[in-house]
Amino acid sequence: MDNRERVLTALAWEEPDQVPLTTYDWMVHRGAAERETREAGLCLIHRLPPHREEFQQVTFSQQEFRDQGRRRIRHTIHTPVGEVSQVVEPGGAYGTTWIVEHYIKRPEDYRVMEFYYQDPMYRDNYAAIRQAQEDLGGDGLVMVRVAKQPIQQMVYHQMGMERFSIDLYERRELIDSLSDVMTKRIDERWDFAAESPAEVLQEADNMTSLVVSQERYRQYCMPLYEKTSRRLAGTGKLQAVHMDGKLRHLSKAIAESSFDIVEALTPTPVGDVSVKEAREAWPDKALWLNYTSSVHVQPDEEIEAHTRQLIEEAGTRRGFIIGITEDVPYDHVARSLRAILRVIRDMR
Repeated sequence: MDNRERVLTALAWEEPDQVPLTTYDWMVHRGAAERETREAGLCLIHRLPPHREEFQQVTFSQQEFRDQGRRRIRHTIHTPVGEVSQVVEPGGAYGTTWIVEHYIKRPEDYRVMEFYYQDPMYRDNYAAIRQAQEDLGGDGLVMVRVAKQPIQQMVYHQMGMERFSIDLYERRELIDSLSDVMTKRIDERWDFAAESPAEVLQEADNMTSLVVSQERYRQYCMPLYEKTSRRLAGTGKLQAVHMDGKLRHLSKAIAESSFDIVEALTPTPVGDVSVKEAREAWPDKALWLNYTSSVHVQPDEEIEAHTRQLIEEAGTRRGFIIGITEDVPYDHVARSLRAILRVIRDMR
C-alpha cells in the first residue's frame, strides 16, 4: 500500500496497513531525510485551489518599507470605488507573514472589499491539479483547498478580531452584506471543487472556540458546511474542515455538522480535546490530526510515547490520520518524523 492509498483507505473507514502520517509538502526539506521518511510512510500533502482568478477592474500594488528597523510590506487593492491596504511583516522559517495592519479599518472599506470579491472571473484549475497528482504519484495526495468561511476570512485576513467584534455589534449590516457577497463567490469555487479531480476538499477555516462562539458557528458556519455537503452528495469527494484550535465548547455543534473530516485537530495538551474524547464526540467523522506541536522538540522517547498514546486513543486505524500542519523547527523536523514513524511501524 503506497502513501496515497493509505490516506484514502483510512478516510474511507477501511483498514490501512499502518496509521497514515502526513505533512504539507513544503514543510520538509528535499533530500536524504525526506526520502527516508517518505519511503517509511510519510505522505506529502500538496494543496491547490480549485480555481484561477482573472480580475477585470481590480489592480494590485506592493511597497516594501522599514518601520523602526523592521521590514514591512504594504499590499494595496485598487478598485473603481476606492482602495484598501494591508501591511504584513515577513518572518518565520517557512516564509510566514504576520498581519500588522488589516484591509478594513473604517466603514467605507467594506464596499471596496465587496467590489474586490465581485470583480474576478473564475476559471478551473484542473490541469494544475492533474499535473500535481501525476508528479506525486503514490508518494502524496493533492488536496483542493477552498477559501475560509466568510466570517473566518474577515477575522483572519480582512479586519482582525477587534474590528470584527466592534462592527458585529455596531454595524452588523456591513458584516452581513460582505458575507453575502463572499458566500456567493465561495459557492462558485465549490462548484469548481466538486468537479475537480481531487478526492479531498479542504475548508481552511482554522476554527477555534476562542474566536467563534457556538452562536456564531451555528448562524454563520454550520449552514454553509451543510450547503457544501449537499453540493458534494454523490460526487464521492470528502469534505474536510480545518479545525486546529480549541474545540471543546463547539463539540456539540461540530457533532451536528455534516462534513466528513475534522482536519488538523490538535490534541491535548495544546488543544482541549483529546483523541479519545473526539472519537466519542464525533464517531461519524474521520480525525486527521495536527500532531501536538510542542512535542516535536521533546526527546525521542517523549515523541514516541505521545505517538503511541494518540494511536491507542484512536482505537482503530479506520478514520484516523496523524498529520503535521504547524511549523516544526528545521533542526527538529527530521528527528521528530523518524520517531513518529518508528512507533507507527512498530504498531502495525
